[in-house]
Amino acid sequence: MRWFKADLHIHTILSACAELTMGPKDIVRTALERGLDVIAITDHNSMENAAAVIGAARETALFVIPGMEVYTREEAHMICLFEKLADALAFQEVIYDHLPQGEYDGDIFGMQYICDADENIVGESKRFLAFPVDLHVHQVAGFVVDAGGIIYPAHIDRKSNSLLHSLGFIPNNLPLSAVEIVRPYDEAIQQMRFLLKSPYSILRSSDAHDIRQLGEKYTFLHMESLNFSELKMAIEQRDGRRTALSIEETCVNSH
Repeated sequence: MRWFKADLHIHTILSACAELTMGPKDIVRTALERGLDVIAITDHNSMENAAAVIGAARETALFVIPGMEVYTREEAHMICLFEKLADALAFQEVIYDHLPQGEYDGDIFGMQYICDADENIVGESKRFLAFPVDLHVHQVAGFVVDAGGIIYPAHIDRKSNSLLHSLGFIPNNLPLSAVEIVRPYDEAIQQMRFLLKSPYSILRSSDAHDIRQLGEKYTFLHMESLNFSELKMAIEQRDGRRTALSIEETCVNSH
């Protein structure tokens, strides 16, 4: 087994809050320049640009996971990752059925561009992607798990859009094997001492909305090979697979 470097929370120009620098080819090029082996595309409540990034990476060594950052009824952001694009797109239809209805105005709320693998803009989403869906976190988790996917709360050490801050706790009946932090580990642990004894893998990702942010925060995954089932075992800390947040930790854990 070996360590792989991952950034599992990246936005494209489909997210209204993302910069125009977040096109598929630029994402792939920058990820490779920064030594990443695997990335996940996690736009808000949509996967319509995941296929474009997968296509842009097809002739490279970069492994791209289709994902989504779902904004639940509790106003919590949840990272949802899938092995197969078809399963991801089926989940997308569920999410679309529970988005707010109405006429979206990109000039007011921000443009949501759909593109192809060559970074040509082929359309604009007129859905309210950056708004909460009418689904509780337990319902979202059920759909993800049924599709064989991975779900965990994003940036729990933030006050906004954090499951921990929305509820005041992380429900122990959710099928979670990880949590995401944005602060350095030592700072996050000082804020959330329960993580020292929790069963969760602790992940860090860039939540990149600008190409300069991509790969600034990352997680190491100890796996046998680069595929979704291995990634899932690493996050679940099974069969010798595991995660680490620093080079120093990978050296300690390799012995």
